[in-house]
Order: sequence, then C-alpha cells, then structure tokens
Amino acid sequence: MSSTKKSSKIAALVCAAAGLMLTAATAQAADQVSLRLNTILNGWHCPWHMARDKGWFKEAGIEIKEIGEGRGSADTAQLVAAGTDTFGLVDPAVVIAGVARGLPVKTVYSLINKSLLAVVSPADKPIKTAADLKGKQYVTLAGSGALQMFQAVLAANKMKPEDVKILTVDPAAQYATLMSGQVDGILIGLDGVPDLEARGFKYFAVTYPELGVNTIVSSVATTTDLINKNPDLVKRFIAVTQRAWDHAIKNPDDVVKACLAVKPTSSEAAFRKQLADVISALRSDNNKDKPLGFGAEKDWQMTLDVQKEYRGIKTDKPLTAFYTNEFVPQ
Repeated sequence: MSSTKKSSKIAALVCAAAGLMLTAATAQAADQVSLRLNTILNGWHCPWHMARDKGWFKEAGIEIKEIGEGRGSADTAQLVAAGTDTFGLVDPAVVIAGVARGLPVKTVYSLINKSLLAVVSPADKPIKTAADLKGKQYVTLAGSGALQMFQAVLAANKMKPEDVKILTVDPAAQYATLMSGQVDGILIGLDGVPDLEARGFKYFAVTYPELGVNTIVSSVATTTDLINKNPDLVKRFIAVTQRAWDHAIKNPDDVVKACLAVKPTSSEAAFRKQLADVISALRSDNNKDKPLGFGAEKDWQMTLDVQKEYRGIKTDKPLTAFYTNEFVPQ
C-alpha cells in the first residue's frame, strides 16, 4: 500500500473515530428530564408528546424520560419540589400557596393566561353582563375554584356576596339543577360546557375575564435549585415548549395525532376541543402582544391578590418569588 493511500486510510479512520466520540459525547451530554402533567391526559397536554415524537427535545440535548399523568396541581407541585419530576404543569395558585409555605418551586412558563371560568346560563334567559349578575341564584360545587373566584367577580363589580344566592350541590347534580330551571346559572369552567351540550342544553356563557377578573390557569414550574444550578437546561426545555405550542396553534392535527398515539381508544373529538379551548386562552389582554409563555405582571398580580383575599393565603413575598420570564424566548 502506498504511503498516500495509507495516510488517507488512517485519516478516514481518525475521522470515523472522532465522529463516534462526538456522537457518544452528545448522547452523554443529553440531560434527562421528566414532565408531570396536572391531570390524566388531556388534549392540551399533547404538544409535549408531539415535540418528543418529532425529536425536538433530542435536538435540544434533552432526553424525556417520562411525560407522566398527574393527580392535580398540588400533587404535581410536591413531586417537582421533591425532585421526583423535573418539570410540572401547575396552577399558579398552587405555586403561590406552595411558595408561601416554603416550597422551592417557581413558574418558568406562564401557559394558560386567560381564565376559562364562566357563568353559564340558559340561552333564552342569558346572563350577559356584570349588571345581570345581581339578584340571581347560581349552582356550583362546594369549595370549587369557580365559587371562590366568583367572590372576586362580585367585588370587582362593586357587589356583595349577599347580592346573589349560591346553591352548592354534588357533582352529579349540578347540570340537572341548571337544566331543571331551579337556578339562573351555573359557575363552571368552559371544559364543563361539552357536558351540557351532550345533554342538548342551549346555553350562553360569559367568562370571568369578561366580567373583570382574570387569573392565570396553568404554568410550567420547576425547582429554584434547578433554575440556579442549571439555567441552560431550563432555557432549552422552555424553548422546545414554546416551539411546540407555536406549532400546535398552526397544526392542531399534529397534536391530536400525538394524543391518539398515547391513548388510541380515546375520543379524537374530545382531544381536539380540549386543545382548541386552551389555544384560545393562551394569551390574555395583558400579554396579547408578548411571546407565548410570557407572564404579564397584571395577571400575576391579580392571581396573587385573589389568593390572598379569597383563599386565605398569607405572604408578603414579591411577584418575582412566584414566576419569571427570563427563560421565555423573546
């Protein structure tokens, strides 16, 4: 073998070896993370599944170990705080309550920035404005977020609790109570509207934001320890999250496909509506000109005020203790 050919062969082997070493190094460098959802799989949970399936996390040097179903925001916050999960979908109200009692968590992406709580009434006797609220009777669940937040709606419109009547019932009875005409309206989230539609009930819905009270509904949270020790990982995870939601807005079919890949026997129509409802609430009036995931100070302030005024949360911590926009791509 000539010296030229021998040198070329050696160079090729060196390049191949270098490529293998680079691949191995890249694989070793991938950060392993998990994401804990707030509930069982819902249509709006699937942008993260889609991003994983498309390899976007891998491109960012992240390996998703698990996207696990949750048992409520409070449980998810505890799992994240304990380090069991790296990131979690947590109601900002839970973040505020947790931080107030020393839980080391923080919101790094404000996801659903417009409240989906609403006053739903019969279409032939609609409650359309704040002025229509007074003197009416409403059905809801005892201790529900919709009921607690309704107190803020009344206050925002210069009304007192005694200006309305509240009937609390078991979950199985709330829709029947409204449909039978026993009350003038029901206090629920818009995710409950499909149940009324399925019963053939014609309704009118006015949301709490339309009545002057908006709170942030869901966010991505992680630990303050991770934020301090590995901010680059947080930045990369949030960049993929934003990319996934931007794609979801433009290509909802891809998200629904990812949902069905996880739960093939579930309802495609339900996944699609759940996703559509959340897409409509990603931005509030206060962050409509900001990037996806940006938390507006006014929305966070109202969320904090409501927790302190109507849910008994006691804290003197500043807003910056609960959320940050530093990882949201601008």
